Amino acid sequence: MTLSRGAPSPADAEAAEVVGLTGSAWAAFMNAGGERAFLATWLAVLLGKIPNAAFAVVLEPDAATGRLMPVAAAPDVRRDLASLRPITEKCANTGRAATATGEDGLGHVAVPVRANDGTVTGLVVLELRDATPAGLQAAIREIHWASGWITARHWEGRAETEAQRVERAGIALDLLALVNEHRRPEAAAMALVNELQSILACDQVSIGMVRGRSSPRVRLLAMSYSAWFKRRSSLVEGLENAMDEVLDQGAAVAYPPTETLARAVSIAHGDHVRGSQTSHILSVPMQDEARTVGVLTVERREGAAFDDRELRIAQSVAALIGPVLELKRRNRRWIGGRLVEKLGHALGVVLGPRRLSWKLLAVGLIALAVAAATVRGPFRISAEAVLRGEVQRAAVAPSQGFIAEAPMRAGDPVAAGDLLARLDDRDLRLEELRWTSEIDRLVAQSRSALAEGAREEVAYLEAQVRQARAQKALVDAQLARTEIRAPFDGLIVSGDLSQRLGAPVQQGEVLFEIAPLDSYRVEVFLDERDLRFVTEGMEGQLILKSRPDDGRGFRITRITPVSETREGANTFLAEAELTGPIAELRPGMEGSAKVEAGRALYVWSWTRRLRDWLRQTIWNWQP
Repeated sequence: MTLSRGAPSPADAEAAEVVGLTGSAWAAFMNAGGERAFLATWLAVLLGKIPNAAFAVVLEPDAATGRLMPVAAAPDVRRDLASLRPITEKCANTGRAATATGEDGLGHVAVPVRANDGTVTGLVVLELRDATPAGLQAAIREIHWASGWITARHWEGRAETEAQRVERAGIALDLLALVNEHRRPEAAAMALVNELQSILACDQVSIGMVRGRSSPRVRLLAMSYSAWFKRRSSLVEGLENAMDEVLDQGAAVAYPPTETLARAVSIAHGDHVRGSQTSHILSVPMQDEARTVGVLTVERREGAAFDDRELRIAQSVAALIGPVLELKRRNRRWIGGRLVEKLGHALGVVLGPRRLSWKLLAVGLIALAVAAATVRGPFRISAEAVLRGEVQRAAVAPSQGFIAEAPMRAGDPVAAGDLLARLDDRDLRLEELRWTSEIDRLVAQSRSALAEGAREEVAYLEAQVRQARAQKALVDAQLARTEIRAPFDGLIVSGDLSQRLGAPVQQGEVLFEIAPLDSYRVEVFLDERDLRFVTEGMEGQLILKSRPDDGRGFRITRITPVSETREGANTFLAEAELTGPIAELRPGMEGSAKVEAGRALYVWSWTRRLRDWLRQTIWNWQP
C-alpha cells in the first residue's frame, strides 16, 4: 500500500497548533518552580484541554482573614473578576460545583478543590464561550480530572511542612537535652549557642536575657565560641540594642528585612550590621508565660540571607529553650530562688519528724534571740589604743656638725645626764685657739699703745679685745653643747645614730625622743560613729598586744576635736590616764580599748551599726 501526503486541511492545521501550544504549556507546567508559577501553568494547560475556554482563575482562602483571594489567572491576569463573583459565591456557599450563564451569553463554571480529608483548599472558576449544558458539564469533568494536580501539590506542601516541623522539633529537643546537662545558665547558654551555630550554618549566635522590672533591658549572656567578652565594647552594646529592639516589639526582626518580617522595625539591627562585619542578622524573642525573657540572635557575615526554614528553627528553639534558661536564672537568685527553697527545706527539717538535734538547735537559737531582745547588758565601745609617755622630750642637734659618738639608741633606758651623742668638736677647738691667740695679740698691742700714750688707739684696741672675747665665749658655749645628754630618767623611744657616725646633722634636727617610765597616757582612737556615746570621765579597760592576759584600767580625760584617718575610718583621739599598775609597760605599746558607755539591750548593741547605716542610706535616697 502506498500512502500519499496531500495538502493539510484547515482542521489539521488548527489541531497541530493546539498540540504545539499544549506541548509548550506542559513543558512550562512540569518545570514550574514556585506555587504561583505552578498554578499559572496549570491553568494554561487546562485552558488548552477545554474547548471554547476563554478565561480561568484559581482562588484560595487567605491565611489571615479566610476570604477567597485570586492566586493565579490565565490568560489575562489583569482582568476584572466582578463578573465571576456570583458563581464564585454560589460554589463557596454550597461547597459543590456550580454552573451559570451570564447576560453576555458566556458560560461560567466553578468547581471546589478538596483535599483527601474533605476540606476545601480552593476554587477553580472557568469562563466558556460555549454556554450549552453539555459544554459546561464537559468543563466540570476536565476540572475534576485536572484538580488532582492541585490536591497532590497541596499534600506535597503539607508533607514538606510536616517534615520541617519534625526536623525543628528534633533540633529543639536535642538542644533542650544539651541545655539540661548544665546547672548554671551561663554554661547552658554557651553550649546552646555553640551547637546552634553549626546547625544554622552561621558565624555568630548570641543569647541575651531580660534584666530589670521597671525598665527592662536585655543583657548579653553568651556568645558562641567566646568564653569571655567585654561588656563595655561597642560591639556588645550594639548587639544589646538590637536585642532591646526585639524586646520592645515582642516579635522577630531581621536585617536586611525579609519578606516574612518586612513590617518589623529594624533600626538598631541595621546600626549593628553597619558597625560590625555582619551582613545578615536575625533575632527572635524567647518567651515564658507570654512574657519575653530573652532574645536569640544569629548572624551571618557572608552568603545568603536567613530563609523561612531557618527562621522557624530559631523560633522553635527559642520557644522551647527560653523558659528553661529563665528557670535556671531564677534558681540562681538568692531572694527569689535558692533562699526560698532553702528556707522551705529548713522549715521542713525543724517542723518535720525526726532530726532531734536540729530541733534543739533551733530552740536554742530562738531562745538566744529572745534573750538578746529582752536582756540588758554592759554597752562597751571598742577602739584601738596606743600607750604614750606622759611627757615626751626631744633631744635636738644644737648646731650643724658631724656625729662623732652615739652610745645610746632607741629602747635604751637612760638616767638624767647620761651622754646620748657627741658631735665632732675639732673645728670648734681650732676656732677657740684662734680667738685665744687673737685676744693675746690685741692685748699686747693695747699695752704698747698705752705706753706710747695713744689713748684713741688704746680705746679702739680694747673694743676689739672685747669683741674677740665674745667670739671665744660663743665658741666655748658651742663646745659645751656638742655633748647631748638625757634631760631626765626615762626610755629612748626613737632615735638611732649608731649607723650614722660621721654623718652631718642640721641645727634643730630631732636626734632622740625620751619618755619617762613612771607616767603614761593612753591614746584611744574612737570611731566617729561611736563618738556620741563617749564623754570625759568614762572608764574602760585596755588590753595590750604584748599582755593580752592582763587588763589595765583607764579613765577618759580629754576628747580632742581633731580627726585622723586610720585604716579607712575617720577617728577622733581621746586621751586617758591609767588607773591600774604600770609595771612592765613601755611607750609605744598598742592594744584594744573598751570604753564602758552604760547598759543597753544586747540586740541594740549588736545592731546599732546596721541601724545607723540603714538610716543614713534611707536618708540619702530620699528626694
